[in-house]
Amino acid sequence: MTSARWLHRKGIVLASALAVLGSVVAGPTAASASVSTTENRQFNAGHLNILHSLSHERFAHDLNLITSRAGIVGLNEVADRRAFLTDWAARNGWHFYAPDPGHARDNALLAKKSMFDVVSRGSVFACDTNGPGEPPPARYTNWVRYQHKATGRYVFHLNTHANSHIDNNGHPYDLPRTECAEKHFRGIRDLADSKRSSGQVVVSGDLNVDYVADKRVQYVNFPYVVLDERGSTGALPGLRSNYTIHGVKGTGTLGDRHIDYIYLWKRLPEHQKMWMTDYGIVGGTESDHNAVVANFAIAMPG
Repeated sequence: MTSARWLHRKGIVLASALAVLGSVVAGPTAASASVSTTENRQFNAGHLNILHSLSHERFAHDLNLITSRAGIVGLNEVADRRAFLTDWAARNGWHFYAPDPGHARDNALLAKKSMFDVVSRGSVFACDTNGPGEPPPARYTNWVRYQHKATGRYVFHLNTHANSHIDNNGHPYDLPRTECAEKHFRGIRDLADSKRSSGQVVVSGDLNVDYVADKRVQYVNFPYVVLDERGSTGALPGLRSNYTIHGVKGTGTLGDRHIDYIYLWKRLPEHQKMWMTDYGIVGGTESDHNAVVANFAIAMPG
């Protein structure tokens, strides 16, 4: 969407991009000093909703930007780019997964072959507001189970994209698309819960709900309560977003709204094998969205 919001974002992002990118690529910070870097291995996970109407050159710019920052990546709005992404991944040493049907292809997953092996993968239908062929499109959550080569540990990556125009400053719009999204959020939580016994779990996606407003209002069917599990007084184990773990950073991922997320399934401290040590908002995209990149440390066996 080339709009005043997009032009405003380009102006404010470029001024702070270098500082933000520095925090992304630097890895663990003082906030995560308790996580030993000598006994663990690090990798980054990234997410970017790439505007579907971009030219090929601008799309390639954003793809190269996010894949230069992370070892596993979730993309949105890329169904029409599957042939290009398949070829790009083969030429550049990446695993690529974007399954049929068409709208499931929107949510692609990538991982560096040098860092991860693919064990299994799948796609779960979430909801379809108005039926086949009618907007908004049907929603899916795609997932891949990887084996992290450096540690041998298994890592699930779930990637998704929720309906837009559901969030009114933290309150729900009374629309069928909102009801669909609420079902979608519950499905994400349940899918993550079903995977946690077989590996570490990372979830990425454009959820179209602003974290700041959601945390303030805490509507019972929106991500802060459903996915961050604040309805259960924050008890672990459970999903926790980058914003909940490390606070809100940057100017937003779409204008001033923080609607793109990376979650970690956090366990009780004595059972934790992977930690989100930091994250950053990555500007300089051609898309209307900024990217999110989270830094992870994963424990060596033993």
